[in-house]
Amino acid sequence: MIGTLFISFFIMLLLNFPIAFSLFLSSALTIYMAGIPLVSVVQRAVVSTDSFTLLAIPFFMLAGNLMGAGGISTRLIHFANSLVGWMRGGLAHVNVLTSMLFAGITGAAVADTSAVGSMVIPAMKKDGYADDFTVAVTASSSVIGVIIPPSIPFVLYGVISGVSIGKLFLAGLLPGVIIGLSQMLISFYTAKRHNYGTMHRFHPLLVWKSFKQSFFAILTPVIILGGIMLGIVTPTEAAVSATIYALLVGFFVYKELTLKMMPSIIIESAKTTATVMFMIAGAYLFGWVVTNAQLPQKIVVLVTSLTESKALVTIMLIAVYFITGMFLDLSAGIILLCPIFLPLVIAVGIDPLFFGVITVIALGIGLVTPPVGACLFIGCKIGEIPLEKGARATIPFIIAFFIILGLFVLFPEMVTAIPNALIKTA
Repeated sequence: MIGTLFISFFIMLLLNFPIAFSLFLSSALTIYMAGIPLVSVVQRAVVSTDSFTLLAIPFFMLAGNLMGAGGISTRLIHFANSLVGWMRGGLAHVNVLTSMLFAGITGAAVADTSAVGSMVIPAMKKDGYADDFTVAVTASSSVIGVIIPPSIPFVLYGVISGVSIGKLFLAGLLPGVIIGLSQMLISFYTAKRHNYGTMHRFHPLLVWKSFKQSFFAILTPVIILGGIMLGIVTPTEAAVSATIYALLVGFFVYKELTLKMMPSIIIESAKTTATVMFMIAGAYLFGWVVTNAQLPQKIVVLVTSLTESKALVTIMLIAVYFITGMFLDLSAGIILLCPIFLPLVIAVGIDPLFFGVITVIALGIGLVTPPVGACLFIGCKIGEIPLEKGARATIPFIIAFFIILGLFVLFPEMVTAIPNALIKTA
């Protein structure tokens, strides 16, 4: 049963089937060969998406698109430039800091690459930065979009694991900042070594002016996290609040949103949502077949017979996630693998909250690695360079990701301390 499932799935991937179709068809084939009525395929697919919590996904996507169309990206870039643009490698730092700020609005890495990259990549190239480095820093910093809250992958993991989504959001704060700082350190060293970019003086008045212009954009993650932490709203309600807030800011504060723009924004958000939800349904069905075959229990027995070390098990799972992320979309990887690995994680005593952050970061590295690295593809397209050239330039950033993951394995409190201190209930 398991052999049929995985063999058919990978054959379809090799034949260039879309991931969602590969998940559905391989699951349906396995179910049929096991003698289970095929009507269960439809039933399981419907049940998997019938979730109030998953409603947060379309609303966060819509809020992000509204913010992007409403002039938020430009204001965040100006604010970031006033803060760090005076440093060596200024525009590279602006790129990273803007991604960190933009992460608090969209919750999606690809949106970050498209919105920020389309403005910053041409500016960096014009300022003398190498095109491959420009693409690498843009794609790598976009991964922060799924770590700093709000985060759509954290919503998915929370639904699967039962871990508080509010806690997951808070747990992503410090790791996201640490990853951003590591990328700024790499950018500083690279810019200094190759004499990239021009420098300007630091102007406090410029910082204050750009802060006032971007204030309502920066306030978005504060509203989302504050509402969840204070128990005023659920993550889904926070997503709805963010959407309403984005409409008000876009129409009445920045006045860059128009009624003519709304149909295209809504259609784009609906298309993205449909793609994600279809993948979720296929991955849940795949996971249901895996669970029925008792694969998670077999993995627990196998691994615990070899080692019960939390650190070793975590490192093993990070390696699996990294390889998986090279071939599978981040959302699909979470829904596919977490139900398999969670019993093992619990069996060896790893905190599921900590494991959720590790899962998203490790799978998120796949966004900048061939052959399926969505952020790398978009960055290379905007930067007009070959994929191979962009991929080579991301190597220092990927190494930094692994060093930080190792740091978290050694000191898991760096991930869990903030959410456990601020939210007492699970």
